[in-house]
Amino acid sequence: MRRSDIDRLASGYVGRISPNGGLSWSVRMELHRSICQLVGDDRWHSYLRLSEECAVRAWPVWTGRFHDLLPFAAPVQEATSSRPELALTPDPIELDRLATLLDNRMRTAPDAFPAVAAGLACWATNRDLLRGHLTFPDGAEEGEVDSEDWEASYFASIALAGGAVWEKAADPTRRRAFWLWYLRDAVPASYAV
Repeated sequence: MRRSDIDRLASGYVGRISPNGGLSWSVRMELHRSICQLVGDDRWHSYLRLSEECAVRAWPVWTGRFHDLLPFAAPVQEATSSRPELALTPDPIELDRLATLLDNRMRTAPDAFPAVAAGLACWATNRDLLRGHLTFPDGAEEGEVDSEDWEASYFASIALAGGAVWEKAADPTRRRAFWLWYLRDAVPASYAV
């Protein structure tokens, strides 16, 4: 599969970014399925690489607010967008501890939601790796399901926009910029591997 083929396919989704700058779950999954049909396999590892790309992209929001590193599921020190490796854990109990740490950060600093969302992008990547499949219900959108099922890219969009779609403090221009990067750079780089 050539990257140019995936570039063309993903570019066709730019017009599906909503007026508030969002790219819905159903549109993202439609794109994933279209790529899988194009290449003839499930591309699960490509999906996980895309999740890593999103987590690494959002990571500076965490480090801009909190000076400590997450115990795992965070980008390794030399991670870049061209080599987005996370220090993942194979232990579901450790992953639960990370979720608790992030929940506690939200309780003690509710205004830190964007930074915590950056940490949750890392957590969601690790969660999906351990599950081995997507668990988000077909036909649902993020606002209709528990946030524990949101994917890394959605958490990253929250981190980079400064909040969720429904929050007044969130910047739709920054959200749109994230999804443009996602479609133009991250998806082609992740799925063409």
